[in-house]
Amino acid sequence: MPAGVSYNWNGDVMGNMGVGCGDYNNDGLLDLYVTHYQQQFPSLYKNLGDGLFEDVGFSSGSVAGLGHTVQWGNDFVDFDNDGHRDLFVSMGHLQDNVELWDKRASYAATNVLMRNIGNGKFVDVSASAGDGMKVKLSSRGAAFDDLDNDGAVDVVVLNSRREPTILRNVSPNRGHWLQIQLRGTKTNREGVGAQVKVFATDPADGSGQVQMFLDEVHSGRGYQSHYGTRLYFGLGGRTKADRVEVLWIGGGTDVFKDVGVDRCVRLSEGGAVTTTP
Repeated sequence: MPAGVSYNWNGDVMGNMGVGCGDYNNDGLLDLYVTHYQQQFPSLYKNLGDGLFEDVGFSSGSVAGLGHTVQWGNDFVDFDNDGHRDLFVSMGHLQDNVELWDKRASYAATNVLMRNIGNGKFVDVSASAGDGMKVKLSSRGAAFDDLDNDGAVDVVVLNSRREPTILRNVSPNRGHWLQIQLRGTKTNREGVGAQVKVFATDPADGSGQVQMFLDEVHSGRGYQSHYGTRLYFGLGGRTKADRVEVLWIGGGTDVFKDVGVDRCVRLSEGGAVTTTP
């Protein structure tokens, strides 16, 4: 409760379902997106630092149209590699006859994709994001991975009583990207708990300003989902990572300089870099 994540913006207790964790506004602090039950809007808990959070769901536009049914698996994912993490939310009710007592709700529902437009705001782009977003089932878990190793993160959705939905990311005009797989030697092998910071300069704006991108290796995410430990960074027009810093869970730090983009690299504890196929 002292951190500000026990209640929503209105001071109400919610029926929490799934939790996404990521730095949606690139301020170096990990934020939380929590989905809820029917007739309850999700909460976007913006990290203010010093262990404090503020629910900015409504002011950010990240909850629009999401209260009609139950929301489940979700996370912050940069689907177009522009350097801003978007939001995907899987939708569907628990009760297959909910329409009999609430005509505003439905057992099956289409999932939701919200684009991060880079100023702390999100816009619902589900209707224009392809046929995959028109699938209407009762979804639960959502997992995210680059299934075909083309640099774009795809989606696998677990559906109740039905086959899963596999959404291939074919977004046009994608930016540069960097995927990082950690390998612990002194700490745990998968690097769980490690934080990775990618520093990169955008040559297009001419300012020379360095942007920092943050992510963390988790042992599980969202609801009913764990989709590996590879980290994904969209870099927009940035053509290299000036440096990558890895803070291992044991407290040690490794720094890797001038890391190329549009590739997946394995960073080993102690300083070794390997480009993976």
